[in-house]
Amino acid sequence: MFRHLLETLSTNASGITALDMIAHIHDLDRWGSFDRHHETSRYCLARMREHGLDGEITPVPADGETRYGDWVMPQAWNCRSARLRVLPATGRGEVVLCDYRHDPCSLVMYSKPTPPGGVAAEALALDGGGRAEDYQDADVQDKIVLTSESARGVKVQAVERGAAGVVTDYMPTYEGRRLPLELPDGRAWQTFGPDYEYGGWGMKKGHAQCWGFVLTPRQGQWLRNLLRREQGVRLHAQVDARFYDGALDIVTGAIPGRTKGEVLMNGHLSEVGAIDDASGCGVALEVLRCVRELIEAGKLRRPRRGIRMLFTYECMGTMAAVFERRDIFRNAIAGVTLDCVGGREALCRAPLDLCHNPHAQSSYTDTLLRCILTHLSSSDPLLVNWRDRRYAGADAMIADPSIGVPSPLLMECPYKFYHSSTDTPDKLDPEKLRWIAQAVAAYVYFIANAGEPEARWLAEEVLSEGQQAMVACAQEAITAHYQGSEGSDGALPWQRLAHLRTCYGMAIDSVAALAGRRATRLHRRLAALKRELAQSADAAFERAARACGVPARKPRRGQTAYYRHAATVVPRRLVVGEFRMARIPAGDREEWTGLCDRNDIGRDVVSRALFWTDGGRSVAQVEELVAGEMGKSSVRLMELYEGLERHGYVKLRRAR
Repeated sequence: MFRHLLETLSTNASGITALDMIAHIHDLDRWGSFDRHHETSRYCLARMREHGLDGEITPVPADGETRYGDWVMPQAWNCRSARLRVLPATGRGEVVLCDYRHDPCSLVMYSKPTPPGGVAAEALALDGGGRAEDYQDADVQDKIVLTSESARGVKVQAVERGAAGVVTDYMPTYEGRRLPLELPDGRAWQTFGPDYEYGGWGMKKGHAQCWGFVLTPRQGQWLRNLLRREQGVRLHAQVDARFYDGALDIVTGAIPGRTKGEVLMNGHLSEVGAIDDASGCGVALEVLRCVRELIEAGKLRRPRRGIRMLFTYECMGTMAAVFERRDIFRNAIAGVTLDCVGGREALCRAPLDLCHNPHAQSSYTDTLLRCILTHLSSSDPLLVNWRDRRYAGADAMIADPSIGVPSPLLMECPYKFYHSSTDTPDKLDPEKLRWIAQAVAAYVYFIANAGEPEARWLAEEVLSEGQQAMVACAQEAITAHYQGSEGSDGALPWQRLAHLRTCYGMAIDSVAALAGRRATRLHRRLAALKRELAQSADAAFERAARACGVPARKPRRGQTAYYRHAATVVPRRLVVGEFRMARIPAGDREEWTGLCDRNDIGRDVVSRALFWTDGGRSVAQVEELVAGEMGKSSVRLMELYEGLERHGYVKLRRAR
């Protein structure tokens, strides 16, 4: 259904053009300063208009207190200059360690300003710095703390004890992607954040401020050696920056369709890297250029639905767009999220991940993009290493059912140069960018122009994928049984099979949006496919039971007092979007942590539970769905929901 479309797009998609736009975005955003971020927005808008597209910028508050959903917007911050020097002493001269104008990553983003003449103070090396016990034998009052922990993690403790500022050579490692000391002359991109990780990153109004500098690992080792050799080494820091109530930009533009519906490409701006963040936005701009030119040349028909891109600040800006640009999300029937893509894998060591929708938003979109990538892998001479992954969040949060735009995510993360000064345009592969742009263009145009025939084909593909998943599930149970794995008893796969039936059934239903309500024949066919899916689940279960030599009896939850109670309580969500704990008061956070620990509930479990919370399912039903999605044998959520109700996230009612 899409092969001819891919051939048409291959003649016009350009990785060179995408890389040029990525390089321009990176050259502006790498400064981390909000005035430069506004320049990036204007650049993206100019490129859209240059390609004949309508575009616009919508400002939203960046004041450190406005809340959208459970996200709190960061306060705006500008920086003009910053410098860190080792002051001269007997036998040696001055050494410049950091200069923002030379390397923006040498300054911790959201650093407060120093007095105009700067600050001169003694440096003190600490082991750690993020915990109170790290300061037991250290007086940091009016001193500059040198640490190997992140500036964000050290800020609160250092400021409370009167430190003048923070200097860090923190460089995180990622197993298989970045090894210790592998970037000896690179700097980690670091930001100061709120006093507690609630409501998202970025500085919030009223939270402790500090200034900080980032050393390379080589500089950090040199400075520590100097502190061991000399007493009273003094540093001089000067930061010309300011916090203010400003704005973030929502940048959007579209190829209009013949109806109001749209397919959405979203990504984020305002980070320092060429791969993360500029690459996804550059690819989306190239997709719009490519498709529009083919439409204007008469090689593609103007699609039924529009194709829109939306760029803004990661997560917080996306949530602001959900509220401030409701028209975009009201019209969007599907989307794709582009994060960090197109890196040279031999250098970056990161495959391209196709991260699926959350199970509560199971959709044909995962299947379609998977089919396109699979076909390109077999037909294009460029070998791109990609793989399927579970839901990963980030700006793909628009797939949260409370927002309602099914949106698979393409992302290569983490990679060797992730969140560092070494994430530069030379790490990108133009041919890989072309490959990804071609795949994304085929995906968005296919959905934009789809009607009943395309919907019927997609439904068949979803069924086939679901049946294959069920066969694999049964085989895993059989293998576990014969290997003597603990708990393998033939009935084991039923929970997973039932979950697959639910999710693929939802995905089959989702294709109906492409054909409209009057497609009666399609709706009858979808009902038949769902019956076939149910039969496949039963057949896979019976096969596993026979192979394991046990009766094919489907397990039932015990009728305990807890289960009977959970089955009568129905939660309804009150807050749109991802759970970020912003509504939990400081005095209640310890209690909240204890609640989650007692019930073995991590943040991912909370988010999945809320995704399944639709105002109609009981707590017991949500527990089964979350267990199936997370691969757990059981999940208990009653106490969690009671806590969520106390803090205004849900409303609980008794089922009739």
